[in-house]
Amino acid sequence: MKKLLIELADKYECREFLVNDPSQFMHRYKKKEEQEVVAFIAANLAFGRREQILLHVEKILSDVQNNTEGHKNIIEWILSGQYKAFFYERLNVNHLEKAGLQSKAFYRIYTYRSMELFFDTLKSILEQSPLGDYFRERYESSGEKYLHSVIAACFPKECNLISHSKDSAAKKINMFLRWMVRDNSPVDLGLWTSWYSKKNLLMPLDVHVMQEATNFGLLEKNSNGNYKSANLKTAIELTQKMNEFFPEDPVRGDFALFGLGVNK
Repeated sequence: MKKLLIELADKYECREFLVNDPSQFMHRYKKKEEQEVVAFIAANLAFGRREQILLHVEKILSDVQNNTEGHKNIIEWILSGQYKAFFYERLNVNHLEKAGLQSKAFYRIYTYRSMELFFDTLKSILEQSPLGDYFRERYESSGEKYLHSVIAACFPKECNLISHSKDSAAKKINMFLRWMVRDNSPVDLGLWTSWYSKKNLLMPLDVHVMQEATNFGLLEKNSNGNYKSANLKTAIELTQKMNEFFPEDPVRGDFALFGLGVNK
């Protein structure tokens, strides 16, 4: 099994992986501060079909391109409040229509109001420091082992892009953290390797990962014969299993399981 999982990780951890994956967007940017922000946006919209995820991230980044000057800075777009124009003004809605629009979906269960709260919080963070520095400061003073819960606590509970449950597997944030922490990868950027350990990363529990982990016998089905719940306990369990095959870098196993599952 170890040989097979390593072969699968070698096969799928490649530049071609980026083509249909939301991790592609952060590779368009050169500055670390912009890569962090673009990655965070893309990861937190990663829900549902990949084609729709890519489409909705592209809509946001296209507005950045069209409505900022100079070198099209995503941080400038956020700090100047251009996201509010994107979600409301450029839709040509008036005040009453805006109120009605807030409860409607921008993408799946993510309403316009949730998107506004998400970007309001990003704006507040970026007014103080770069995104990675902000999360680092709060993590190092938190006493927490895992960074995803520290990040979640920075956002209001009304913003449903972010899972606030203590038992959550936090798939989207843990995928984002894989991008930020793992280094020497054609996919992951390794921007935060100096202050957060690869050993503390958790497997992002995508449906493909859960299915393939169960098929490999890495996770057992529950007493009802169904897949285990995708919660924090299961994420820790699977990460510990993957550490047997990828010592010190367990989340490399994400490429093996997800890559196999999504390409069947």
